[in-house]
Amino acid sequence: MNIVQLEYLKEIYVCGSFSVAAERLGVTQPALSMQIQKLEEELEFKLIDRTKRPFQFTDEGKVFYEKSLEILKQIEALKQISVNISEEVRGNLKVGIIPTLAPYLVPLFIQQLAKDYPALQLEIYELKTEDIISEIKMGDIDCGVVSTPVSAINISVMPLFYERFYAYLSEDHALFKQDSIDINSIQQEDIWYLEEGNCFQNQVNSICQINAQKKNKQQLVYHSNSIESLRRIVEYKNGLTFIPELATINIPAEQEELIKEIVPDKPVREISLITAKRFAKERQVNALKEVIKSSIPARMLKQPDRGIMDTLL
Repeated sequence: MNIVQLEYLKEIYVCGSFSVAAERLGVTQPALSMQIQKLEEELEFKLIDRTKRPFQFTDEGKVFYEKSLEILKQIEALKQISVNISEEVRGNLKVGIIPTLAPYLVPLFIQQLAKDYPALQLEIYELKTEDIISEIKMGDIDCGVVSTPVSAINISVMPLFYERFYAYLSEDHALFKQDSIDINSIQQEDIWYLEEGNCFQNQVNSICQINAQKKNKQQLVYHSNSIESLRRIVEYKNGLTFIPELATINIPAEQEELIKEIVPDKPVREISLITAKRFAKERQVNALKEVIKSSIPARMLKQPDRGIMDTLL
């Protein structure tokens, strides 16, 4: 048994295909199959049932695969020893960030990170919360920046900052002339939504006490992960949507009057850095955490007394 075989097994599990796994690994499919066969011969049980279409991992194979992930994570930790011994924060850090946050957060800290840690390479992936958690557990990314709380086993959560929700509405909307918007005065059919399963949408539904049955009565539901798309629809098609606080920073001055405070509870989402309970790149993750917190407006670092929305995840 060797590390290469474990890495091959992981790629097969992730891809669900020998041919795709072989292509991603840069090896031939026969070579990949041979290594898995050798591993099965040594273990004296089948990892994969090839008689089924598509193939399936056997029960024994699933147990072995879960244990092999733990070993691969430890191997990565061993590789990190030389990096951690050095005083310089360097290496590669793969980070998943939810789509309703990434376009606004990354520009705030990326230049400072490059200045403070020039030897640290950052790879950023826009992913939904459940995908970030899954890829952290798989070891495919090192950490994530998500809205919390989340329900996930073996995941550590480090709160970073607290971001308020604001209403964003058309100049033609009946509530436009008000300085703030009472959430109880909003007609649910006026609201433009993000894609189903998005934690931001879940929080909006919670704020407005919206259920799927009422929402399905709308003439049009726009499926998107982009807050910017919803802003454009509101500007040109009337109605309203909700935007996070960081999304308000770069809104042109002539459109700032479209942003309205929500009352009475001033809802807030908690943004946190999440990792596996045991992870290798502690110094790199801590560097990222400190740079993000130093780049955020100070008012957003303090936890509010109430109003933190549940992600329902």
